[in-house]
Amino acid sequence: MVELTLMVLLNSVADKFCEYRSEGSDTYRSLLLAYSDASEKYGVQEVRKVIQNSDSLNFTAVAIGLLKCPQHLN
Repeated sequence: MVELTLMVLLNSVADKFCEYRSEGSDTYRSLLLAYSDASEKYGVQEVRKVIQNSDSLNFTAVAIGLLKCPQHLN
């Protein structure tokens, strides 16, 4: 199994976030659904560990979101 890193987690969440937003879900619902999907895929403890140990989570999450689907982030 590949070690879960911040970049792997955020890329996975961003892809699903963009998909949910494109389907019409609001921002908050899309984020929670994408987080839930990541937790199912990687395990809750692994996702929690990456989130807790990431110094640049906010900046990196926004940057990836802007790259993946800027039309949904305003």
